Amino acid sequence: MNTPKLSSEEVKEELSELGEKIGIEAEEEEDVLEPFNPEDISIQQRVVPMDVLIRRLKQRSIQLSPSFQRKEVWDVTRKSRLIESLMLNIPLPMFYVAADEKGNWEVVDGLQRLSTIRDFMIGDKNGVMLQLKKLEFLNEKFEGKTFKAIESDPDQQKLVNDIHETEMRFTVINPGTPEAVKRNIFKRLNTGGMPLTPQEIRHALYEGQSSELLQSLVGSNIFKLTIGKKIDDSRMGASELILRLISFMIMDRDAYKSGMDSWLSNAMRVINCFPKPTEEELKKIFKKSEVPNLKLQSIEDIKEKFELSMARSTELFNGHAFRKSLPNESRKSPINKSLFEVWGNVLSELSEIDYVKLKTNKISFIEKYTNLIHQDDDFNNAISRHSSSQKGVIESDRKIRKMVFDIIQGE
Repeated sequence: MNTPKLSSEEVKEELSELGEKIGIEAEEEEDVLEPFNPEDISIQQRVVPMDVLIRRLKQRSIQLSPSFQRKEVWDVTRKSRLIESLMLNIPLPMFYVAADEKGNWEVVDGLQRLSTIRDFMIGDKNGVMLQLKKLEFLNEKFEGKTFKAIESDPDQQKLVNDIHETEMRFTVINPGTPEAVKRNIFKRLNTGGMPLTPQEIRHALYEGQSSELLQSLVGSNIFKLTIGKKIDDSRMGASELILRLISFMIMDRDAYKSGMDSWLSNAMRVINCFPKPTEEELKKIFKKSEVPNLKLQSIEDIKEKFELSMARSTELFNGHAFRKSLPNESRKSPINKSLFEVWGNVLSELSEIDYVKLKTNKISFIEKYTNLIHQDDDFNNAISRHSSSQKGVIESDRKIRKMVFDIIQGE
C-alpha cells in the first residue's frame, strides 16, 4: 500500500522573519541530545557594570557577530528607546553569551541591544555615535544628542554617572560545556519574541570561515539561478539548507550516526579550521567520537563543488531541482532538504563523461525518477519523516545513486 502523498498545500514550509513561507520544506525539529556528564556543564550568572561592558566592547572581547544580524536591524528610533530605558533606570532583559578559552564572549541573545549600547557609548564600527531620536519621555532634553554631547554638559553629570554605573545581567556558559548541551541551553533560555532557529544558534556560536562561506553561497548567483529566486534567509533557512549539502561534501556519509544538529555544528567547526585541519583540532571537535574522513579540506574546493552541483541541477531538472515535483509537471513543490543534499553531492561527484551520459538519457531519467518519487514509499520516508535519521540519510543517497548509475550503465 502506498503512503498518501501530501499536496503542495499541506507541506509545511520554513518561515522568514516576517512569518512568510520561503520555499523550503520544514522538518520536524530534532529532540536528540548526546550523552554527557552533568558535571561538565558550567553556567554562571554575572552582573556586569556598564564600565566593564564598555571595556570589553572596546577590546572586542565581546563578539557581536556581524554576519549574525537578522534581516530587520533596529532603526534609530528603537535604538533610542533602548537608551532611554537606561536613562530612566529601567532594567534590561538578560543577555546570553558563550565564553571561549580566551575569555571572549559570543553573543547569542542580546546582539541588537549590545550593538545599540556600543553605538551610543563609543560609536558604531565606523566611529559614528548614535544620535537620539523620538524619545518617549526625554525627547525635549535629548533629541539629536549623542552621548559625547550629554557627557560634556555639566548639568547632566548625574545622568552620565548613572549610565556608567548601570549593571546588566549576563548568563555565561563557560568553556568545557559540551557543544550539544550549549546549543540546547541557548534554545531553552532564549526568551525573545521570536526564538532562535537551530541555524541561528550555530551561526552565533561558530562564527568564522564557515558562517562567511554560507553567507557567500546563499547570495551567489548560481544558487539563486538554480532555486529560481532569492530565498529570504532572515532566519537562516537557506544557510542551513546549504550547510547540510556541504557537510556531506566534506565528511564521509558513513560517519553520520544520528543527530543532524551535532553533524551540522561539527561541520561548521571543521570548516573554521580549514585549510587542512590538524589532528589535534579535529579531536577537539569530535571528542571521544571517531574523527570522520575529510573529503575536502579547503574553502575553494567546497565552492567549486557547490557551483558544479548547482549548474548541473539547473540543467537537469528544468526549474524543479531539489523538489518532489518533476520537470514535466506545471506546479513547483517546496525545496526538500534531503533532495538538495543528496542530488548536490551525487551530481558534483559524477565525472563529466558520466554526467553527459545521464543528461543524454534524460527521458529515461525522468521516467525512473518519477517512479522513485511517486511509487517508492521507503524513499519518500527517507526524504521526509526519517530525513535526519541514519537510515534516512543512507537510504536516500543509496537509492538516488543506484538510479543514476543504472541509467549511466544503460540498465
